[in-house]
Amino acid sequence: MSITTDLSAKLTSLLSYIASFFTAAGSYVNDMDIGVLVGVLCAVFTAFINWFYQTRKRQGEKHIQTLQAQLLAKQLQHIEQERCSHVLDDIHKD
Repeated sequence: MSITTDLSAKLTSLLSYIASFFTAAGSYVNDMDIGVLVGVLCAVFTAFINWFYQTRKRQGEKHIQTLQAQLLAKQLQHIEQERCSHVLDDIHKD
C-alpha cells in the first residue's frame, strides 16, 4: 500500500467518524435545543465583543488623559518661562 492510499484511508475513516458523531448528536437534540444553544452562544459572543471594545475604549480614554496632562504641563512651563523672562527684563531695565 502506498503512502497516499494509506493517508486517504485514514482521512476517509476520520471523516466517517465525524459524520457519525454529528448524525448521532443530531438525532439526540431537537430544534428547540439547537435554538437555545445558538442563542446562548450568540449571547456569550456578544458579551465578549462588548467587553473587548469597552476595554479598548477605556485604554484610549486613559491615553488621551495622559496626553492632555502632558500638554497642560508644557503650557504651564512655557507660561512660567515667559513670566520669568519678563521679570528678568524688568530687572535689567532698572
